[in-house]
Amino acid sequence: MNDASMLKSIRFWIAAGLLAVLLGCMILKAARQIPQHPVPESAAAVQTSAVTVTTTVQTEISAAAAETMPENDTTAMPETTTVTEPEPDASVPEISERKIAELTAKMQKAAQFAPDLIGWIYMADTDIDYPVVQGTDNQYYLHHAPDGSENILGTIFLSYQCAPDFSDNLNILYGHNMQSGMFGDIRRFKEQDEFASHRYGWLLTKEALFRIDFYALAVISAYDELYDIPADSAAWQEALRARSMHYTETEPAADLPVLALSTCAVDFGDARALFTGRLVRIRGISPADTA
Repeated sequence: MNDASMLKSIRFWIAAGLLAVLLGCMILKAARQIPQHPVPESAAAVQTSAVTVTTTVQTEISAAAAETMPENDTTAMPETTTVTEPEPDASVPEISERKIAELTAKMQKAAQFAPDLIGWIYMADTDIDYPVVQGTDNQYYLHHAPDGSENILGTIFLSYQCAPDFSDNLNILYGHNMQSGMFGDIRRFKEQDEFASHRYGWLLTKEALFRIDFYALAVISAYDELYDIPADSAAWQEALRARSMHYTETEPAADLPVLALSTCAVDFGDARALFTGRLVRIRGISPADTA
């Protein structure tokens, strides 16, 4: 084969190769344009159902949230609508008319089954919220409920040696030192800040409403002379001051009767805690109010 024939043959094969490449590109392009197989009908139904359920749930959640959100505020979180009266500040000597009405109602209810009922004692921010009775001795109500039934928890009671209207110079209430309830909270008043923030209580009787201005806390023996009734007021105050871990009365209000809350203590054998305050008469009570 001469040089001319060889050159012609090379050109032919080059042209054939280029044509083959061109045809291959055209075939690949056409294949890419062919539609994919459709999703089977059953699978499409499942997919549609899942989307529908998700949308429905989201819609219900949004609707529920919208109902609880404040008007014109789509970003605010829903707030509780429960309204409760806040407990009064135990360090402030105030009591609302609503609380007085509540205590009166409790006293009226208790009077229906407690023949020895003489009052109700309450102290904010504590468990002290109980009926007060008076028996013929200082033993019976240690283990009896207000209705006279046997109960190891007993009832808060006024010493039988005191006037039932709390008109004596010295009035002593007895109550158990329970883990939760009765006079158990008195044990935490040993802490200075706790004592300072629990300086007021309230006593409702059949005749009057009193504020209790607490000023002293002492831990004494169950046989201490402070339990001797009747007592000379000046001497009793001097003995209390000498025995108290907390004492704030700078000028004794000799004209105001004393109310002392007594309960067991664990400081030593036969130890007793005596939490003492002055009775300040706030107003009289009509017999019909507590009948």
